Amino acid sequence: MAANKNSRPFQINRRDFLRQSTLAGLTIAGSLPDVSWAVRGDELHIRNYNDISTLDPPFQISGADAIITDAIFQKLVQFKTDGTWDTELDAAEFFEAIDDTHYAFRLKRGQMFSNGFGEMTADDVKFSFERMIDPDMNAINAPDMGTLSHVDVHDRYSGTMVLKSPYAAFVSIAAAGYGILSREAVTSVGGRVSTQPPCCSGPYLFQDWQAKRKTILERNPLWEGPDAAFSEIHIYAMTDAKSAEMAFEAGQLDCAQISVESVDPLRRNMPPDSVIEIHPSGRNAWLGMNQSNPALKDLRVRRAIQYAVDVEAVVEAAWFGLAETALGAIPRGMIGCRERALIPDKGDADKARSLLEEAGVALPLRLRLDVNSDSLELTAVQVIQWSLKKVGIEVDIHAQDNGTFLSIGQEAYGDQWQDIQLFFQSFIGGADPYFALVWFTSQQLGQWNWERFSDAEFDRLNDQAMATTVEAERSRMYQRMQDIMEESGCYRFISNGVMPQIVRKTIKPAFTPDGYAILRGFRPAKPQS
Repeated sequence: MAANKNSRPFQINRRDFLRQSTLAGLTIAGSLPDVSWAVRGDELHIRNYNDISTLDPPFQISGADAIITDAIFQKLVQFKTDGTWDTELDAAEFFEAIDDTHYAFRLKRGQMFSNGFGEMTADDVKFSFERMIDPDMNAINAPDMGTLSHVDVHDRYSGTMVLKSPYAAFVSIAAAGYGILSREAVTSVGGRVSTQPPCCSGPYLFQDWQAKRKTILERNPLWEGPDAAFSEIHIYAMTDAKSAEMAFEAGQLDCAQISVESVDPLRRNMPPDSVIEIHPSGRNAWLGMNQSNPALKDLRVRRAIQYAVDVEAVVEAAWFGLAETALGAIPRGMIGCRERALIPDKGDADKARSLLEEAGVALPLRLRLDVNSDSLELTAVQVIQWSLKKVGIEVDIHAQDNGTFLSIGQEAYGDQWQDIQLFFQSFIGGADPYFALVWFTSQQLGQWNWERFSDAEFDRLNDQAMATTVEAERSRMYQRMQDIMEESGCYRFISNGVMPQIVRKTIKPAFTPDGYAILRGFRPAKPQS
């Protein structure tokens, strides 16, 4: 049979292949819908870097939870969607500091909770905030309420938040950080909310949660604020960045956080009608040293490790040149950020060798370095290992899954904290410098302070900075606190990182200054004329 001269061999490019294979794999798994992004109408499909654990504000433990609660619960004030930490009114039509320990509020009238739980009132505000600090609740997020004492209710819509003492981060951490829940609704489910909230009040309603797959939100018909732009938002729990990148290339996501190593390849072969945005992550990534471990008790040894590490090389390798070296725990652009670190970014190998000799250390010194099994962090510690080897320190890297790693320094999980020597850690940032440094106070020994660092001046400055509302004074205090950390030899600050996002040009996204999606701020993009 003669061949048709107009026929040609079957060809498929990489994105066609990804579209088909990703559809097949992820649709079978129930992770993604069997539709193309181009015909989804007014739905938004976006990656969340992890699954939700709870939608109860006092107990939410990650940004993955907060991305959802921010869309379904109103707050007194909320962060603007312009990429700053500035706030604007949300549920409140009036919110103002009367003095350093009293904040007056008045709710907008006619704001309704879903599922028949009625109008939001000042009593719901009182319930929501006092529930956070109730000792019987033992809420993990209670410290974020700072010195909150109670809420006085004046009438159906107005009240006063009363603090025991000044708390500089009250607006950015407490008032803008946590949603208002209905007293009646929470009481109706036994006083605790899980992954199925009894009602919502934000621009979107909780519709469904499929564990380890996705959460679906839908437009709230009772919402009277700025229009909710999408009829539905599908938020996919995708812990693996590579899977998210494949899903985006296959046309199944409108927005996804991507890995730093994928930025350059994607830029060179960009999916159609897409753009990559590089956001600061606001995280604090550092090399920590447990000063209670016998091998690290001598300050000179810890200082030698600080000087041995070439931070420039670590950041270049782990973040592919996209991030800057850290000036400290507090990122650039936030009050309290230092002008420079005390130890040069490139370190000083000769200084490190001199300190080890002065301490009488027999070389090679063998140390263990614990790390999360994240690819970026593994790359970082391999460069640290290389830096330390040059001065006679042999490092054995112990990589662990995230759950195991996060327990090794906590006394509640046993005595393994005593065996910690070096570790690479990374903490999420926030809207206030308090959140970057509070974990290193003496109160955090045995919890998140794995370095066993304890300094009276540091603790005193932490308390004073929390109570000081003069920005310049707070900034000086936080800068000094970071100097104390570095002088202790327990910390080698590495980077505040970046959070790359790939986005369809069909939407206009909204992110916090540290790169997290603000779902209520996402909009369809205006057509190009």
